[in-house]
Amino acid sequence: MGDVQLVTTTRVSKTSLTLGRGSPSPESPTFTLPPRNARVSPGETARLDGKVRGHPEPQVMWSRNGKAVIAGERFAMEQSSRGTFSLVVHGIQEEDAGRYTCEAVNDAGSRKVTVEITVEGNTGKKYSLPSSSRTGGRFGVPAVESRPSIWGESPPKFVTKPSRIFVRMGQTGKFSAKITGRPQPLVTWLKGDEALHASPHFNMFEKSGIHFLEIRDVCVDDAGMYTCSVANSAGKATATAELIVQGRTLQPITQPVIQPSAVKTHMQCPEWHPIPFAVHLF
Repeated sequence: MGDVQLVTTTRVSKTSLTLGRGSPSPESPTFTLPPRNARVSPGETARLDGKVRGHPEPQVMWSRNGKAVIAGERFAMEQSSRGTFSLVVHGIQEEDAGRYTCEAVNDAGSRKVTVEITVEGNTGKKYSLPSSSRTGGRFGVPAVESRPSIWGESPPKFVTKPSRIFVRMGQTGKFSAKITGRPQPLVTWLKGDEALHASPHFNMFEKSGIHFLEIRDVCVDDAGMYTCSVANSAGKATATAELIVQGRTLQPITQPVIQPSAVKTHMQCPEWHPIPFAVHLF
């Protein structure tokens, strides 16, 4: 009997398994940068800024004394995809003082923080710390939080101050300043003691955290001292620089011409006397 050889062939097939990443689990809103109280003077602009995170992306709503704040002529609400948001109130009036509640909401829950706008000179309002509260997530378990924010206030400071500039007539001059502070300071530019307003001649804007004052078509009258004033609820700071206009037309300086007057001059000459002399012949 011959040898028997048993050959077993195993067919191996390659199976690729693709693991897909599931969507992130729901996360209730959290204020990573809560808005802070603001203290402003009548006519100025109040700005309440903050940042929130959560999944899905939370939607931010504002209310004042229990009533929803509607965007309009003086009220503006902003929110970006990165979670930053703000409530801007232009031309503050005394009746704008009060408590403003910011509520961030998504499918996982909601969170509120309440701050106060104080109008200077309005003593009837009390300046208080913000409070926050959190409502339960998808399981409906209430969780209440009431404590001041860990983000403290800091007065404005100049990282870079505006400096003296030399500008030729007809060209554009530009001052710049970089500032820090919490809450975000309000920036006002002045020439002398007079506040400047946006116009075709003056342009004020912010870019990459730097504030600019642009003076277009410079003329002789633009020469002088310019001040950058920054203020928030924690304090105020100012910095001043000079604009010097080059190519100014100088007025000729005239010297008074002294006309000679008719003056009679008397000169006294010494009397002439002949000197006697003798001639001797040898």
